[in-house]
Amino acid sequence: MTNVDDLATLLAAARDGALLHARADLGAFPVTGGDRLAWLNGLVTQDVGKLAPGAGAYSLAVGKTGKIMAELWVVAGSDRVLVVAERARIPLLREHFDKHLVMEDAEIGEPLERGVLVAHGASAAEVLAAARARGGDGALVRWTGHGDSAVIVAPDAGFVPALEGTPLTDDGWEALRIAWGVPRFGVDYDEQSLPQEASLETVAVSFSKGCYLGQETVFMLEKRGHARKKLVRLAVDGDAALSAGAEIALSDGTGGIGAVTSATPAPPGAGGWLALASVKHKHTTAGTALVVADRAARVREADAT
Repeated sequence: MTNVDDLATLLAAARDGALLHARADLGAFPVTGGDRLAWLNGLVTQDVGKLAPGAGAYSLAVGKTGKIMAELWVVAGSDRVLVVAERARIPLLREHFDKHLVMEDAEIGEPLERGVLVAHGASAAEVLAAARARGGDGALVRWTGHGDSAVIVAPDAGFVPALEGTPLTDDGWEALRIAWGVPRFGVDYDEQSLPQEASLETVAVSFSKGCYLGQETVFMLEKRGHARKKLVRLAVDGDAALSAGAEIALSDGTGGIGAVTSATPAPPGAGGWLALASVKHKHTTAGTALVVADRAARVREADAT
């Protein structure tokens, strides 16, 4: 994990320029054919049916019950769509898509032997333009809550050093995403989670698009109820290390409220720790006082840091 000085530097670099993160955990596969966007639109939660070439979207693939199968980034091109996803989930995702390919003019290609780079920060658009000039495919995608990020499928390993920006390591991204409140699949949520439980409904789900697999559950939960638990951002007092799994209680000592899913030290001057936690819905309002591992804590605003 990066130290607090590193996090402060990363936050400043994102505000003033761009952070370049080579994502070895992500891969991509193409979808071609005249129906590629319309067909894909029926299998993901975001509205991707009318993406113009060069545009992109962050979305989820969910099952019939609305539970998350994988997160993905859609990058539209002139003659194909690139689906970017966690490499470990790509075989499952391709198999899932193939099961729902019947008469449509669409073809699911093999995974590409190419790396994925994500640029975060104020200069993400400039990084994307430079990447395209060097043969990369990519799009600006809004998914972190802190402006657009450029998701780029790079042509070769020497691609990243040629771009202008501050390198972002995996540990650095882990600290930054927690500070920003970006959940991680397999850490903060999993295959048993609904989009609302992972707090992804505002960035990864369209509630005005046409039908898609799993829509009924996701839509009805949004319009007629709420998730029993929800991922929230916490500020936790104290400098001692805070680990995933730490139990959460109310300030009066009532337990069983939830648990920390990931945590990182706060930047210098702020003190304490920042965390993501799965908490019962009734206690997710910003400002709610909680106790985490016998330390005072509070629910943070969604756009804090």
